[in-house]
Amino acid sequence: MYSKEILMLLFPYASDGAELLAISSITIVFAILSQTINGILQGYGNAKVPVIALSAGVVVKIFANVILLRIDGIYENGAAIGSVLCHLTSFIIVYMVLLKTINFKFSIIRLAFRPILATLIMIISSYAVYKLLIQVISIRIATIIAISVAVIIFAMSILVLRIFSKEEILMLPNGEKIYKALSKAKFCK
Repeated sequence: MYSKEILMLLFPYASDGAELLAISSITIVFAILSQTINGILQGYGNAKVPVIALSAGVVVKIFANVILLRIDGIYENGAAIGSVLCHLTSFIIVYMVLLKTINFKFSIIRLAFRPILATLIMIISSYAVYKLLIQVISIRIATIIAISVAVIIFAMSILVLRIFSKEEILMLPNGEKIYKALSKAKFCK
């Protein structure tokens, strides 16, 4: 969403590549999910699956690069798309193995719907603030403020939507203190 603005902040004289950054950022989601699942699988003594999954992802990336880099209008974005496909492939494989390895039951509302809702609230709020601010201040300052607002709104959304359970909060460093404070503020049961 702010790929062009972020590049302008970081590299004011070489800010091309916003589309490439936007596509590449999707990779982070699948890489983080895969790494988390890899840790669980390794804890269960299944250390080969992450290697196999990432190897399969690399093969997908190579094929995607060979195909996409030759297509007019895609070029270097093909490499970014290939990276997304690489980590998506790896994630799918490790996730399927995880489902077979452990008795994994979850609430789709708590694990998917609420975080997505919190993300949408953050995006809409941040974008509205950005659009209002660029009318009166510079794009750079508006970007910094809008990103700061995004962080605050996301944190508030997580609390209001009660995304984390008591057990998850207690696992944090100083989890008991955090849980007491959140309970006092009526953000936890």
